[in-house]
Amino acid sequence: MSFYSKFSEKDLIESYKNQLDYQGKASQELLDEISKRYGINDFELIIENQKKLQNERNRLIREIHQHYMNKSSQQECLALISSYLLSEKDLEELVNIKYTHIHQNIENLKVDSIIILKSFYAVLISSVITFVLLTTAIYTMEFLIAFHFFLLIPIYIINYWIIRMIVKKTRENIAVFIATFLATLLDVFYFLFFIFN
Repeated sequence: MSFYSKFSEKDLIESYKNQLDYQGKASQELLDEISKRYGINDFELIIENQKKLQNERNRLIREIHQHYMNKSSQQECLALISSYLLSEKDLEELVNIKYTHIHQNIENLKVDSIIILKSFYAVLISSVITFVLLTTAIYTMEFLIAFHFFLLIPIYIINYWIIRMIVKKTRENIAVFIATFLATLLDVFYFLFFIFN
């Protein structure tokens, strides 16, 4: 029984591509398994068809994105695109997925007065929470005082998650990114004020 006998088709393809990329040729054991299952020519045809399918999907995604940016509806987009490789059902599914994905990304990037106000409150709330966590951690585990500067990394991460929960946007949103930075900066000021007073 060969090493590759339990590999799925996808795993065989990945192994074959990796060996060609890194070694310039596939191992004899892998070639034997491919020959036993498919034959080398049929296997390479499968790989070529997958490559064509991926190229076609990438082309369609670019077109869908363009139609979305031109404010075309999903139905208009479906009427305007066509594929010689994908079925109508696959096209419809791709359009639905991409329209949803693009819409979510655009909504995530929006900054308006409500987002700014939420971010402001989130800065205050998260900086207080993380300051309490930081001081509690330092006082319960005194050895952490030597590492207080390095504690900024987990503080930044905690601030981000709190702000993300409040604002309901990810760090790609500039308001969330700035708010997380400001909250961490406030924690530094709180900590310095607490130590020196």
